Amino acid sequence: MVTVKDESGKDDKTYSVICYSPKYRRATLVGCILSVLQQLTGINAIMFYSNILFKGLSMTNTSVTFLIGIVNFLATLIGLTFLACAGRKTLMFWFSGAMSITLLLLSFFAFQRDTIGMVTCVLLFIAFFEFSSGPIVWLYMSEIMTDKAQSIGTFLNWFMSLVISLAIPQLVKHYSIGYIFLSFGIFTVLGTVFIGIFMKETMGKT
Repeated sequence: MVTVKDESGKDDKTYSVICYSPKYRRATLVGCILSVLQQLTGINAIMFYSNILFKGLSMTNTSVTFLIGIVNFLATLIGLTFLACAGRKTLMFWFSGAMSITLLLLSFFAFQRDTIGMVTCVLLFIAFFEFSSGPIVWLYMSEIMTDKAQSIGTFLNWFMSLVISLAIPQLVKHYSIGYIFLSFGIFTVLGTVFIGIFMKETMGKT
């Protein structure tokens, strides 16, 4: 079981305790892995490098970036309503599965150079991300982890974001973007399995 954070001990635990104590280590590990998996969906690769990833398509980079921004904004608002009426694990599992499908389809359309298919999959992926991993990972970490454990999860999240940000321009030079999206799709499939096995529902718990 993942231990839900208690309010009485969130400030006085050392890093060794939250990482190795049986009471805290599982929650710390689950939260940190979810934080890393959030970045391995490829969300920041798309948000930061849409002008590179979609270069050469029949639709201009500016148009794609504009659509991404609009969908991201609207999906964020809709995602807030989902959080109020559905459990964390339910949203994470089903929409993570949906992200996996859209990423794998995106890879297929990328190999085919199908602009409409690629853009459609990207917009769906962003919507599914904002319905699930985008807000829920941070909310879930705050519910199950101590403050120090959250700091580890946050560091890992930003570290993975940095690694991906540095890697994408180099990967695009040597590999088809279809392989890049395929890799993100595989990671997201693995993330969906992890969510189904290890994530526990926290909605309504204290």
